[in-house]
Amino acid sequence: MNNFAIGLKRFFKNKNVITVLLVIAILVVLYIGYSTSIKSKTDPVNIPVASKTIGPEKQITGEDVQVVTVARSMVTADVIQNANMIIGKYTNINVTIPKGSMFFNSWLTEADKIPGNWIEELDHDAGENAFYLPVNINTTFGNSIKPNTYIDIYVKAEDENGTMIFGKLLKNIKVLVVHDSSGRNVFDDEEGRVPANLGFALSQDLYVLLSKAQSLNLDLIVAPKGYTVPTENYVIVTSSTLRDFIDAQTITAEEDATTQNTTNPANPTE
Repeated sequence: MNNFAIGLKRFFKNKNVITVLLVIAILVVLYIGYSTSIKSKTDPVNIPVASKTIGPEKQITGEDVQVVTVARSMVTADVIQNANMIIGKYTNINVTIPKGSMFFNSWLTEADKIPGNWIEELDHDAGENAFYLPVNINTTFGNSIKPNTYIDIYVKAEDENGTMIFGKLLKNIKVLVVHDSSGRNVFDDEEGRVPANLGFALSQDLYVLLSKAQSLNLDLIVAPKGYTVPTENYVIVTSSTLRDFIDAQTITAEEDATTQNTTNPANPTE
């Protein structure tokens, strides 16, 4: 055995050398894994977003959609990534899509699944906007929330620091109608209909605020006016703090829509 082979054998028998090599190997693997993970989250991806606010039961046209570039980490499983799967469909009966928002599968439907124009059933003041909020038998406290009663709307969310926050976003909202999943008034007769949407009216600023909160898929909690909602281990915040949080979360997409390169959904090569 030559001197080189003997030296190499002694080198690898040295425990300190082996330890250093193992540490280096582990660091290399961790670095590659970290780099791959970061790259997968920050890689840009083209996503269709709303070019303007779209109300309930509206057919989506090419003018309603534009494509922006966002980080891949912003795209969840329910986000529609192809504009052709959006154009021609309708917004659902309880959905308002804010300008700059991505499109979610659960927000869109086909024309034959829209039961009718619910907004016409709401008798509200000029300057207000009708809003429909999805509910169920549990979130309406066993169907005890009825027309002409008042509700508060709370928000549970995780802020940018990972802190779980909770607060009352809106208060003293008058319920105008309660519909089931077919658009029928729950309290019209004795059939025991199950609530699916609460209808109420909001001023323009509150309408936009709640639409943004809904577009972010925040946990919106309806409660009878004055009811104390359990807060669990959440940090209690003010309505003002919630508004700032919601605005901060939704402004990114709107900025992308105006500052980044856009393409025409009808001709992605433009």
